[in-house]
Amino acid sequence: MSERVLGVVEREALDRARARMVALRAEQYRLLEDIAELERLGVAQQTGDRSSVRLLQECGNVDPPEAKRLVGEAADLTPRVSLRGEPLAPRLPVTATVAESGEIHSGHLTVIRETMTRLDRVDGLSVTDWFGAERTLAEHARVLPPRMLRRYAKALIEHLDPDGDVPPEGEDACDELQVVRRRDGSLAFKGRLHDPSDAEAFVEVIDELAQPFGPDDPRSLERRRLDGLKDLVHDARRSGGLAAEPRHERPTAGDDEPDEDALIPEPRRPEPAPRPAPVDRPGRPLLTITMDLRWLQQAIGHGSLDSGALLDQRIVRRLACDAEIVPMVLGSRSEPLDVGRLSRTVTDALRRALNLRDGGCAFPSCSRPPRRCHAHHIRHWFHGGPTCLDNLVLLCRFHHQLIHAGHWTVEIHNGQPRFTPPAWVDPDQQPRPGGRPRVPL
Repeated sequence: MSERVLGVVEREALDRARARMVALRAEQYRLLEDIAELERLGVAQQTGDRSSVRLLQECGNVDPPEAKRLVGEAADLTPRVSLRGEPLAPRLPVTATVAESGEIHSGHLTVIRETMTRLDRVDGLSVTDWFGAERTLAEHARVLPPRMLRRYAKALIEHLDPDGDVPPEGEDACDELQVVRRRDGSLAFKGRLHDPSDAEAFVEVIDELAQPFGPDDPRSLERRRLDGLKDLVHDARRSGGLAAEPRHERPTAGDDEPDEDALIPEPRRPEPAPRPAPVDRPGRPLLTITMDLRWLQQAIGHGSLDSGALLDQRIVRRLACDAEIVPMVLGSRSEPLDVGRLSRTVTDALRRALNLRDGGCAFPSCSRPPRRCHAHHIRHWFHGGPTCLDNLVLLCRFHHQLIHAGHWTVEIHNGQPRFTPPAWVDPDQQPRPGGRPRVPL
């Protein structure tokens, strides 16, 4: 298909640009080797600059953060020498190999170095696990852009350090909402929610109310969210709403008997018609918290929201006391995850399973949350494709259209979406992992 899209001239221009980027990245590694040599020779001390960072600022005409980054990368990615003069491998050996080949760039290096520094602080982490983490990060960097690699790195840290940095309980004491009424009658306000579960619930409700009226809705997302907040306020003030005035209790002499002792009898008003039940969109109105059942039972670890925010296990246990527990164990028969050919639409249970597996738009370079995504049939329903987890993937509007254009393809491999790019993006057409980052156990 790519041959019909790009001509020979266009393909050659694209190949030249790709080769140039690889060459520039490989040359960047040569620069790191030169910086490491300056450090070994002690050039900065001889010139009076005191450090290689200061020397690079002057000779390279760069800002201090850039010089510091280059010196740090040189220390982590180039061969070292022991105190006895023996050659040693780089601190990050696999990362050094892929950096030298030009397959990754400074954005990837920043994510890997920050992650490995964070893992240095994990008590009890074995040397084998540390080097295994570095290897898997370097391998994923070859096919993932830095932003998606950071998501995978976050999942890796959570796996290796489940009791690590999580939001503490009790932060809601710092919640605030500042409201200022101006002279012209308008209102200005700003606030902050510290509890991630409260923040997730707020965004879920507001964004559900902020759906556009249609493709021609001219309102911006900010305007639609504010309109949704106004709708929520007006709904709370209606009869029976959260902010409606409570009715005064009448004596139980009779349901239809007026209160003769009342100074001003209540006017007889017809009972308001029952409001229609809200129509639920599959899987969207629920606040989903994912947590290992063993962690929940043993009061260790943490839970995670659809947004990726972490919840301390104490918060998860508190919320579980006041809500239904929806089993989200893949492969469990507690929910009908496979509806086969009986339904073209995605059921509520199946949508929640998709939200858990993909974590939003599953395309490798996208970070759209689940509420902004469509459930795409990999093999179209009209062509015999079943409505089941292995034939569905979450995609935002843009990537949904991109997949339907037919150049990219998607499949489910070992329960995880994998996207194969067209030849003009990657001549080798190497599949790229998508969806929520998954760390092998």
